[in-house]
Amino acid sequence: MIILSTVPDIWIRTVQSIRAASRELVDTTVDVHLFGIDGTALLETPVLSAFSPNRLLIDVARMGAVISPDTRMDSMVHRMAHPEASGLIASRLSVFAVDGWWQNPEHGGTEAWAAARDLAQIVCESKLAVARDGERTILHAALGMLAPMPPLLTQRELARVLLAGVLPRVDLLVVPGLMIRRAKQWIVHHCGHDGLANCVKIWRTATRLDAHDHARWESVGADFSAAVDAAVEGIPNTALTAEVVQQIIEPIETAIKAAVAEALDIAGRFNGTGLEIVGNRSKLVDEPLDAAGIGLPRSRMLSYSDPTDAERTARDLFADKLSEASYRSPGVRSVPVAYPAGRLNPRELVRYSAQTQLGLQATAKPWTQQRIAPRARVQLTFAMVFDASLTMARWANYAGPLGWATASAVHQLGGTCTVRGFGGGTFDVIKAGTAPAQVPRVVDSGSGSDGCDIALTEVIADSDILNRTGARIVVVLTDGKLPADDAAAIDNAIDLLRDSGTIVLWVLPSAKVTAPVIPERTTVLTSVTPESFIAVVSQAVIDELERA
Repeated sequence: MIILSTVPDIWIRTVQSIRAASRELVDTTVDVHLFGIDGTALLETPVLSAFSPNRLLIDVARMGAVISPDTRMDSMVHRMAHPEASGLIASRLSVFAVDGWWQNPEHGGTEAWAAARDLAQIVCESKLAVARDGERTILHAALGMLAPMPPLLTQRELARVLLAGVLPRVDLLVVPGLMIRRAKQWIVHHCGHDGLANCVKIWRTATRLDAHDHARWESVGADFSAAVDAAVEGIPNTALTAEVVQQIIEPIETAIKAAVAEALDIAGRFNGTGLEIVGNRSKLVDEPLDAAGIGLPRSRMLSYSDPTDAERTARDLFADKLSEASYRSPGVRSVPVAYPAGRLNPRELVRYSAQTQLGLQATAKPWTQQRIAPRARVQLTFAMVFDASLTMARWANYAGPLGWATASAVHQLGGTCTVRGFGGGTFDVIKAGTAPAQVPRVVDSGSGSDGCDIALTEVIADSDILNRTGARIVVVLTDGKLPADDAAAIDNAIDLLRDSGTIVLWVLPSAKVTAPVIPERTTVLTSVTPESFIAVVSQAVIDELERA
């Protein structure tokens, strides 16, 4: 039996801030108990969720340097300032937001229950990430604690961590997918497509289960445990090679460090301003969907199928190109320095002379040096609108797959993408912030060419693109043969986008710019074919970002 000790005074504000975070994030007040304050770890894991009553048990010794008496989590700014600890605690808080079987202490003790609890934890994290998009960064920053990969892992143990802890979080949109591209290839090489597919099928099944159906959850937990065991059985239980560390673990660790740096940068920019960072609070994934996060809407105009090799190649090409485009070119910034270099600031020189003559420490910086600013990744927000009218019928078999390739590539880079079609009305193809598992295909054409203005308005609202930071791009694929009555509304939507700094590409399949509706403030691309779309659009994005 664990005896809960009194919280020392220096930790009281930290405990109070965690309680406040629980009310904000999951609308539930939890008791917080600290252990290991004297440096001796008492719990098996850094943070445990307990129920009846709701409690967080936090082992300070196991959390190490990521938490201290100065840690605060009662606002988004504070959580960004302590991203690893906040992400881990947000993860553990997420299970309080869903009333499920895991809140009953009777269910546990077996390997099946342990696997079921791990799956339930990830499902709850995904719901939190979808409902509160701003928390994704801290969840990403905490991945090293949510799915730890210590250096002494064997190859089989690494595969188990990837299959049970990392890949499910990527697939369910808890963390971005770019960092695991090599890891996924390694898993497929060792476990086979079927081995990975079995695990994917089970963790996606978990997203659809009734939270109170403990018997079904136990069965799924047993299936998942068995599937992971079967997948890793053929992998050598030997030490990791330098190549595996370099190609699999290091990219994940680098991505985690980048998420930590991004969170700290956000906290630094907002700290002390009185401003609160508000994430895009998207609606939860629709209940009727077959898997969390795939974002496949139900529409009479669409069918779905697995991607072909050519479509996967297009996705990977677009991801590589966008990866290049998502880095800003190095810039130059002026930095005050205390040694002779560059321009001289007379006022600072007077202060410098006075300080040195009085024997004081010189804090003045009379000179200004020009330094190269490092390349930094920018967040990508994409939207695609395509024309599904009769005049674009020859593109019907290509528009949906191109939208899928775009959305999947952007998601791999940690960005968001939304895709809509129009033609006698508008329809949802890929929802904002989701990564489709299957390729949507248009199987019938609209009865008219109207709806472009409405589709643009809808993607603006769905993606919140006007208010996002980073690189924002909207691609409109159409032959331009649109109703003249829609031209003014289209121009208004384009003006909103351009005034916010969003790049708008107007993609035409024709060789000449003879279409009746072409907004003036767009970048027009002509003679685009289904085969050249990826290369032409990605190059245009790179060119536009360099000019921005």
